[in-house]
Amino acid sequence: MMKNIWTSVSFILVLVLESALSQNACRTPNRRDGRCIPRTECRSFMQYFFPDRILTADELTFLQLSRCNESPPMICCPDRAQTSATEATVQSDFSGLLPDPKRFECGLDILTDKIYGGEDTLLEEFPWYALLEYVSKKNERMFQCGGSLISKRYVLTAAHCLDNTKLDDGERFVNVRLGEYNTETVDDCQGTGEDRICSDPPQNFGIEEIIVHPRYSKADTNQHDDIALVRLDRDAVMNTYVTPICLPEADFTATRAGTNVTIVGFGHTGRKRHSGVKQKADVPIVDQNQCQTKWGKRVLVGNGQLCAGGHFNIDSCHGDSGGPLMTQRLYWTLEGIVSFGNRCGLEGWPGMYTRVASYTDWIKSAIRA
Repeated sequence: MMKNIWTSVSFILVLVLESALSQNACRTPNRRDGRCIPRTECRSFMQYFFPDRILTADELTFLQLSRCNESPPMICCPDRAQTSATEATVQSDFSGLLPDPKRFECGLDILTDKIYGGEDTLLEEFPWYALLEYVSKKNERMFQCGGSLISKRYVLTAAHCLDNTKLDDGERFVNVRLGEYNTETVDDCQGTGEDRICSDPPQNFGIEEIIVHPRYSKADTNQHDDIALVRLDRDAVMNTYVTPICLPEADFTATRAGTNVTIVGFGHTGRKRHSGVKQKADVPIVDQNQCQTKWGKRVLVGNGQLCAGGHFNIDSCHGDSGGPLMTQRLYWTLEGIVSFGNRCGLEGWPGMYTRVASYTDWIKSAIRA
């Protein structure tokens, strides 16, 4: 009898605890899992929104939409919050074929508690990153290119990842993986004790359609129009670790020369051929004329290209092709696609990227529901 009473009490306590956790759980305007807490207790929120500067209209809107309780005033804080895979799943039925930045449907990696630092990303950073998997003529599987999820069905990458001599000679592009953090482990986790957090399993997709820009030619040494789309064989399931990045809008202003942007990938790190862990780095945009002078007669830098980098040992590299070059303006925007460079991380040699803003009309015309 006493055993039954304690079982009942334990069950009630579990229900009360689950109810309290559920009431504390919330979702930020950009669909991150969060906790409803006082604003001053949310470190990333305070660091982003309350330095001594004037906020933009979009930032003010985000502030208003972040409120989860009026009295006492509280906000939905995303710092290292974790829910179950079921709770983390969010709706992916965007209002259009592409997510709308103004409705915070993309580029949602705005607030994140940067507690790990270094070159490795956090588990939930850059959740739009896609890995492109290939099978060699020797039947070996390998990740050789990257890409960016831009909607629930499409990944944007470099054309040379999908149209090259290796593929002509028998190599096959077979798979797209989303939500990956460490290709060498089954479970991806960070932190210890109460701060330990694990991501949802990555999602693997077949390829329904490949759309290479019609003007691209693998024989072109300039690699103009190095851009392509991959249509997945089904919709991606949106969660904390898989969400799209925003494309440049009509009023997008290119990042000024000398300003840092962010690159991310699993490619060559200088220590081994392929990094098992998702990596990030900041590189400066390079003036177009300066870039042309550096490349000289070897490459004609086109309007659909941009240059970035040039610092020793900080660069995109082999295996990063097709991956994103991004700028963060409240939400992350895909500004460039890794195209090519003069080896990797050479001092004074900027890498070449496809300028995404030059191709948004083509992207919109090429995708379908």
